[in-house]
Amino acid sequence: MTAAQIIETCSAGIVAIGVLLVITRSISRSIWLLAAQSVLVGLAALGVGLAEGEDHLVVGGLLALGAKGVAVPVVLFVMLRTTPMRVERSPYLHPYWGLLVAVLIVFAAQAAVAGVHLPASVAGERALPAAIAEVLTGLLLVMTRRKAVSLLIGLFVFENGLAIVAFALTFGMPLVVELGILFDLLIALGVGWITTRRMIAVTGSASTDELRRLRG
Repeated sequence: MTAAQIIETCSAGIVAIGVLLVITRSISRSIWLLAAQSVLVGLAALGVGLAEGEDHLVVGGLLALGAKGVAVPVVLFVMLRTTPMRVERSPYLHPYWGLLVAVLIVFAAQAAVAGVHLPASVAGERALPAAIAEVLTGLLLVMTRRKAVSLLIGLFVFENGLAIVAFALTFGMPLVVELGILFDLLIALGVGWITTRRMIAVTGSASTDELRRLRG
């Protein structure tokens, strides 16, 4: 299997999972979907690295599999256990409308790059629209969800979109840059964990609606 075929196969799965994340209300199921999406991103990088002989892509893929595919979901599940909320009961966007917007995002991303020609041996045809779709899907999740854990899930979906661009279109960023981005994401996850625990201690909930009381 060529690098382009690996990227296209993984990109299709990543986009499908992004749509499922938008319509899923169960936070635990969303974490599992995020883990599956992150694993596909890691497999894409690992597969391209092995196919093209790019060692830093192999390392980046292994890091993505270990950190975003395993470590991040584990921490999110630990965070979820600290709150009684297990479901996004009243998202700002109803799941039916969310499905419509998510599908429109996929088609809009495809249309936006219809005239862009990329080296087929590197990225194939689905990588760039998949990356744009996941960046926008991550933003959609951040804007329409109320629970802190769900906001972090949206952040990681956004980052997965950026990772597709890095791995598929540029053969990956330098390893030191990849490590820096991964470190920043882990810091964001740690801050989110601390913030969630503090919200629960002060307001008894991990919903961002409770933060409105702090407005002056």
